[in-house]
Amino acid sequence: MKRIFPTRLLSSIGISLYAFAALSADIDAPTRQTLTTSVSAGENWNMPPSVSGTLPVLYINVYDQDGNPDNEIISKDLSHKEYFNGEYWLDATGCEWMLAEGAESIGDSEHPLPLKIKARGNYTRTKYSKKPFKLKLDKKQTLLGLSKSKHFAILPHADDNLGHLRNFTGFNLGRRMELPWTPDQQPLELVINGDYRGLYFMTESIRVEEGRLEISELDDYATDLDLVSGGYLVEMDNYYEQNQIRFEEKNRPDGKSKTIAITFDTPEQYSDIQLRFVSDQFHHINDAIGERSDGIWNYLDLDDAARYYIVKEIMADAEAYNGSTFLYRDRGENQKWHFSPLWDFGNAFIGHVDEYFSDLGYLFTNAWIPSMRLNEMFMDKVKETWKWYMSNKYDGIYEDIDIMADRISTAVTYDYERWKDAPIPDEGKPVCDNRDILKSAMTVKNRLKLKCEWLEKQWGVYDDTTYPEPERDTTPCAPLPDYMTSDVKAIPVSQQYEMYNLQGIRIQSANAGETVIVREGSNVRKMIIR
Repeated sequence: MKRIFPTRLLSSIGISLYAFAALSADIDAPTRQTLTTSVSAGENWNMPPSVSGTLPVLYINVYDQDGNPDNEIISKDLSHKEYFNGEYWLDATGCEWMLAEGAESIGDSEHPLPLKIKARGNYTRTKYSKKPFKLKLDKKQTLLGLSKSKHFAILPHADDNLGHLRNFTGFNLGRRMELPWTPDQQPLELVINGDYRGLYFMTESIRVEEGRLEISELDDYATDLDLVSGGYLVEMDNYYEQNQIRFEEKNRPDGKSKTIAITFDTPEQYSDIQLRFVSDQFHHINDAIGERSDGIWNYLDLDDAARYYIVKEIMADAEAYNGSTFLYRDRGENQKWHFSPLWDFGNAFIGHVDEYFSDLGYLFTNAWIPSMRLNEMFMDKVKETWKWYMSNKYDGIYEDIDIMADRISTAVTYDYERWKDAPIPDEGKPVCDNRDILKSAMTVKNRLKLKCEWLEKQWGVYDDTTYPEPERDTTPCAPLPDYMTSDVKAIPVSQQYEMYNLQGIRIQSANAGETVIVREGSNVRKMIIR
């Protein structure tokens, strides 16, 4: 069944085509019910406001198992991160600047495409009515000019009181810094089950795949010794999870106790040998950082460590090296861990402009970076990279901020009207009011200017000279551990030997990747089964 309203009639009763698009979904399947014009908006049931018409609009319809609109997805109390089944279409026709940049509409109300949607995040999910979401499309798409993928995040920046400009500015600085990969995002307006949700940002999720983090893919529970050296993507996290390793930071300059949690992102589940390898790697890194040793750079890529830190310091990101801090390692013997990709600048621009963000101390305890700043090799690279970056790459950042502020200037007002009276979760906070977008843009630019002026006094003055890009560090990579090299030989399971486990108990067979004791006559060897 399909609800059809003549365009002329819609115009006469004052319903915009944008608002109507969410109400005229193609409902051909017999189990699905037609969305009505009364939809859930928090705890109230009202006609949703019209979208601003200045940005692309993402429409999502979510249904329960009986085909009815499932409005739990837009509840202020959404406490879980389970997927909901739904459909979507993306209307970019009203946004000329984005169309000029190569964006396209995807589907329409009569031809929606399938997807899955779930809430994401922790603090922002539970403390704000305006939720962040993760999208998993049925097939890969290029949405709003972003990299082609099934996986995207739509971020509300409900906690950003600087005009939604924190993430935009941090990501912009990261791309200019030429880190291995930095996510991109585009603004849009969101409608779920006919409920206008306001201004969001379609954002490239952090993924190991083509067009994003391009490293070797590695499966969960891998045991093949030729594969388990990489690729790994992990997060220095401020939440304790089951799939992570934890250890105490060594020898902090401030004498504080800091537990570092490294969460497994890709792959998410480790075999015993994967767990041993990653754990050993990070214990070596932690020890070297605590000792202020240049041995750090046998495990960490020095260039990306310096570049990542400069971006975080310019942004005064108080949460850096505590949460949302990603590192990756590609597969192979001659590989190191890289600080990248950047993510989540929700706690940027905190503190004074004339101090290092890690000296704040009252919000987060930032791991490693206070000790790394005592490493002469690191700081030499930071200062060299700083001059190159500021003299070659930084120019234009203020103009980019003004352009983005202008593009979302109307939508922020619509966003405020949507959320100003929304019910707030228990112990939560109201969605930030960003109507004075020009003031926010000015504040962001002024913060950047003053922080960079202070950093010049710390790291060196950059002038009209064009500084060359620093040469890449040539510190050799740490060798792979013995238990991952050919020094420990492997035998096929199918061959017949006397085999014992490491407790000395005779066994008939062993799984691939398992270490065993093998006796062949008088010859006894420790081997790993392939």
